[in-house]
Amino acid sequence: MGKIKVVTDSGADVPSELAQRLDVTVLPCYVIFGAKVYRDGVDLTHQEFYDKLAKSPILPTTSQPPLGLFVETYQNLLQKSEGIVSIHIASTLSGVFNAARVAAEALSTAPIAVVDSQQLSMGTGWQVSMAAQAAQEGHTLTEVVSLVQASQPRARAAAMLDSLEHVRRSGRISRVTALMGTALKVKPLLQIVTGEVTPIATVRTRGQALQRLAEFMAAQGAFKELCVVHADAAEAAQQVVEELSTVHPRERLLICQAGAAVTTHLGLGAVGVCGVLVKEDFPQGGRSESRIYYSGFSVCDRTGINSSHFGPSLP
Repeated sequence: MGKIKVVTDSGADVPSELAQRLDVTVLPCYVIFGAKVYRDGVDLTHQEFYDKLAKSPILPTTSQPPLGLFVETYQNLLQKSEGIVSIHIASTLSGVFNAARVAAEALSTAPIAVVDSQQLSMGTGWQVSMAAQAAQEGHTLTEVVSLVQASQPRARAAAMLDSLEHVRRSGRISRVTALMGTALKVKPLLQIVTGEVTPIATVRTRGQALQRLAEFMAAQGAFKELCVVHADAAEAAQQVVEELSTVHPRERLLICQAGAAVTTHLGLGAVGVCGVLVKEDFPQGGRSESRIYYSGFSVCDRTGINSSHFGPSLP
């Protein structure tokens, strides 16, 4: 068992079998239908959530795991480890990172690093997987964080949405952009770059949009890790897998379902591709400018990690 424990949230969409194998603790985000609150992946399976969302007259809302759950989880894990790396979906898209940071601040003497992945779904999940593998190999906390930070500029994530209505109503993009998409009856393609959702293109048909999604990701370069994520769209995901298998080994192409936290905002029918480029295909440069909060460390413990993001000085 590794000396460093890895924590994430359900917005990372790490498949349960992968989380179990890598000893990753996944804290569930909350999804709220009216007065009823569910824990993502705990109270509802992914398919149960899809079915409920399809029948619901109102769009549910989401919330980060409560602060007390973070504190309790960190305390329990610290009893059987030497430190924690807590990696979460982009702070620009969710309050999860800040909740984790506040919990780490409350345990100010505990060795905890809270990392903003600047990504969503398996864009975060791949960082979690890398961190957990490194932890199992016996790497120190600072080495694990450095590995994650170095991988972030190589992260790529893009998605096809059936419509922009869900993401517009969640406030993640401008109303004007959403109205353009729905008025033209097009399939929008979006990507996440350093925590920001930006448009790639709008395509007339679903089939063409899926092909364009695969082509866009294939053009990014050779991938070390690659995953197709879908929100109740297994057939469409399989189409993208077939397209990508010409540039990435099929046996190393993961398919997984998007959880409630992600599907609430992207909508049913969405298909995404998340990956990490191989180092050889990525130009050498500086580390990611992601937000990282540390508790329980002196400056000398942080050797080799971007020092501009240490500690309580974060906004």
